[in-house]
Amino acid sequence: MRPVGLLVLLLFLAVEAAPGAEGVAPVFEARTADGKSPAGPFLKLDDKWEMHLGGGKPAVIAAGELLVLRRAGKDLPDRPAEAQLLFANGDCVPVHDCKLEGEKVHYQIGNKERVAQQTPLSSLSVIWLTPPGDPEERARLRRRWTTEKRARDVIRLRNGDTVEGILIGLDASAAQIDADGKKAAIELDKIAAVTLSTELALVPKPKTAFGRVILANGSRLSLAKAECSDGQTLNATTLYNTRLGIPIEEVIALYLFSGKATYLSDLKPSRFEGKPFGNLDWPPFADASVSGLDLRLAGSCYDKGLGLHSESRVTYNLAGGYHWFEALVGLEEQSNGKTGSARVKVLVDGKPKPLASDEELTGKSKPLPIRLDVQGAKELTLVVEFGKRGDILGRVNWIDARLIK
Repeated sequence: MRPVGLLVLLLFLAVEAAPGAEGVAPVFEARTADGKSPAGPFLKLDDKWEMHLGGGKPAVIAAGELLVLRRAGKDLPDRPAEAQLLFANGDCVPVHDCKLEGEKVHYQIGNKERVAQQTPLSSLSVIWLTPPGDPEERARLRRRWTTEKRARDVIRLRNGDTVEGILIGLDASAAQIDADGKKAAIELDKIAAVTLSTELALVPKPKTAFGRVILANGSRLSLAKAECSDGQTLNATTLYNTRLGIPIEEVIALYLFSGKATYLSDLKPSRFEGKPFGNLDWPPFADASVSGLDLRLAGSCYDKGLGLHSESRVTYNLAGGYHWFEALVGLEEQSNGKTGSARVKVLVDGKPKPLASDEELTGKSKPLPIRLDVQGAKELTLVVEFGKRGDILGRVNWIDARLIK
């Protein structure tokens, strides 16, 4: 098995992004377990995830209460479009000059200033050297490569061919692979990606609360610990034990997991009912749209949520263990500009609950925020019904669908 080891590194993400007016601290909006939304400059974060926000109405968010922190006025960025590393736990970071030395991948990050980094090969799912320019194709490939099972490493050529074996080398000119005892070198400019064996991958399973930070350059990084004492730099340790120093001005969002919130996409539904059309079947998608693309809504690209198609319903067992259900709901955004329609309902123990709007969703609808009391409830059911256009593009994204204790 590939060794992991402990990495103790300092990461300065040099991203060419303007934080706004010079000297003005960025404002963040928090979402807490009790439904409050305090906002202000990032002042402090302790190693137990207690958050301090400043401004005209300073706020202290107790440890365990923070669900998500969002940069005010900023959409969540797409994942990187350039050469990148996809980690086995779903993280991603754009990189330059990847090289394999032993069991570690060495690379550089940053645009204006390059910073050398390294990570164990076992922490990675994909070394993506040449992602396609089309964002939908990137999204489909990313989902396929990060969810499929692979016994061996696979070098995927730009012409569509593949070579399977054991990756034994990677440098600026070529990748080397051992294919059943036959060693071969493949020129780098012919390679689209190297998808690594999932049998050798290490996927951390944290037992306590952890965070995921989304950065201005599209990076997603999961954090075992994080703290900030000066309002300038987030000092953190990833789930792979890499130490990071991240400028607060590059932080677009910080999600907290394994705390009071449980995301529906991490649960197994108790039942699903859907109407297929011809040969088309539309099961629910976890952390993706029902089309298998990224979860997009109102200009942002989200990591967590469900994709459902009309007409369908999906049910989850609650066992009386939660207090609130919340989500942000809207139609899947189509790149061709075409729109469909749908109606959504939420049933608690089989009974519909009133929502902020009962109008059908269309391409012109604003995202529908949902927050419902489910205290003591045994079941939660999400329903997508036909709109005026029937099943045509009735694809609904349930963004950040989560249960809160």
